[in-house]
Amino acid sequence: MKTRGYFHLFVTSFVLMCAAALTTKGFFLAEHTRLLLSDTGIVPVMYAEPIAFVIPLVLGISALTAYFGITTLFPVVAAFCIHIALLGLALYQGLHFDCGCYLPGSLQSTVYSTLKPQFFIMLLVLIVSAALYYFNNLANHRAMTPTV
Repeated sequence: MKTRGYFHLFVTSFVLMCAAALTTKGFFLAEHTRLLLSDTGIVPVMYAEPIAFVIPLVLGISALTAYFGITTLFPVVAAFCIHIALLGLALYQGLHFDCGCYLPGSLQSTVYSTLKPQFFIMLLVLIVSAALYYFNNLANHRAMTPTV
């Protein structure tokens, strides 16, 4: 991916590092994504485990293809949107409220106690990556102004 200065390089690196971090978290802590998928009711429980593996795999592949310049940042933005939608639905359903029914240190307590901060951080990353995608596409199609 071609960059146009230090700030553009910093933002591009930030977006790709966030994608790499989310991919790593998705591979090592796939049970968090599986729990969100099954508790929100998006997919049946029998498909939650394979989908919890596929989501970070798609994000990792899209980040690598964007890094090597094969594709644009649109697949990365779309994968971030999938994560945001999952976290947003869990927040909308009220899974982040502490009702006292989860034991401290349990998987549900760990996932749902950090749901709101993860949502806002991922929303910020989504906004930055969408702005970067917009800037990259706008910069490629600028009209040349004739000089007199």
